[in-house]
Amino acid sequence: MIPMSGLMSLLMPPDAKLGFAIKGLDGRYRLANRVMEELLCQDGEHLAGKSEQEILPPPACRLLEQCDQRIVAGEPSAAVEMELTVAGQLSHCLWLRLPILGPKRELQAIASLLQEAASPQQGFVAAQEELASLQEANRQLQQTVAELEQVASTDKLTGVWNRRHMEESLHQEMERQRRYRHPLSLLILDIDFFKQINDQHGHAVGDCVLRRLAEVLQGQLRSVDSLCRWGGEEFIVLCPSSGRSTAAQLAERLRRKVAETNFPSVGRVTTSIGVAECQLGESWEEWFARTDMALYQAKSGGRNAVQVAPETRRPDGADDDPSSSLVHLVWHPAYESGNDLIDRGHQQLFADANELLSAMLAERPMEQVNVIVDRLFTDILQHFRDEEAAIEAAGFPAATQHASLHRNLVGQAGKLVEEYRNGRQGVGDVFQFLAYDVVTKHMLGADRLFFDHLAAQPVPFGPVDE
Repeated sequence: MIPMSGLMSLLMPPDAKLGFAIKGLDGRYRLANRVMEELLCQDGEHLAGKSEQEILPPPACRLLEQCDQRIVAGEPSAAVEMELTVAGQLSHCLWLRLPILGPKRELQAIASLLQEAASPQQGFVAAQEELASLQEANRQLQQTVAELEQVASTDKLTGVWNRRHMEESLHQEMERQRRYRHPLSLLILDIDFFKQINDQHGHAVGDCVLRRLAEVLQGQLRSVDSLCRWGGEEFIVLCPSSGRSTAAQLAERLRRKVAETNFPSVGRVTTSIGVAECQLGESWEEWFARTDMALYQAKSGGRNAVQVAPETRRPDGADDDPSSSLVHLVWHPAYESGNDLIDRGHQQLFADANELLSAMLAERPMEQVNVIVDRLFTDILQHFRDEEAAIEAAGFPAATQHASLHRNLVGQAGKLVEEYRNGRQGVGDVFQFLAYDVVTKHMLGADRLFFDHLAAQPVPFGPVDE
């Protein structure tokens, strides 16, 4: 670990004429260079541990507090000019604030640059030049960190996530499922007879098959789904906000898509897939074991198949949800449009609406309900975008009018959600509009006008086979 003196020499060279310091979010300084202490402190005093209220007059503190508020609000920098007493004389200074961000872009501390100048213009130019240099260095550092993290989290052969990254994501999603009761499913996919491919064609061809398979799978997934090469020819797909039936439909689509793909030098390849939804109170090891057993059954049953693990009994006392015995929105094959992307979007909205209903009936805390409302609204926006692109690509004559219906619904929904946030509407009103007017009524009414057109002119989904 670099000592404080060494850290300061890296952040600000000793011959620099700029004061530099870092202040914690508690308002007290953590460290400062020599120039900063000479500008702000009495002889022999140190800045560390002090707050600005202890060393500066109230007018200066108020100006700096306004800068801090801008940094907290997300601005990349904030500056203020002021007169400060330095060595007994009034001096013109320019004070710059910069955010210090953590690995997840969260604010951790606030950096200060303080420039004393013979004139306001001189101080401004010098400090601005230093700020530009520091911002460029920070940008390069952030880019390097992101690139290193990407390399550490990616499978070198296929370019998808590796096992390390997936294990981190799994535990995060399981915690979200435990807290908010989000459905969460896992797919384990294995290439049938992959050893024979390596034996007959060589490992270089086998590597090409793995890369092509990863491309095919990735092209069928939502942005929230995560694809990982777990090991060898085995891949994992993590599906947040997807229940057992939705994940099973995805697995079948993946199996079918792979079976239809032509793999260079090999021809046709098939896969076997195991599916399991994470049960409340279940450990990662138990969940994985059930999914792996489903995969084993798919392979032992003849391969090129999908097998869904049966649900397990909940442990005693685990989430006695009163909504479990009540009516929910139920997906039916008659609702299918013939377009995989649109159908999966509709199914996701059904799942979101059911989750909101469950949360309401179970009287869960408002912060949990708010998360579900936000996700339902976000999924509606994404589905509308996907649907508009699909029907326009298919040449649906009324695509423009249908997009106008979407805009009207989004406008009403946005206003209703805002009123709910401000306490002027109840969550029941939000559910009524989002689940009934937007999801059910619109899908079973206006959407059906383009179903036949999609069936007649199917829209390609995912990458085109070579």
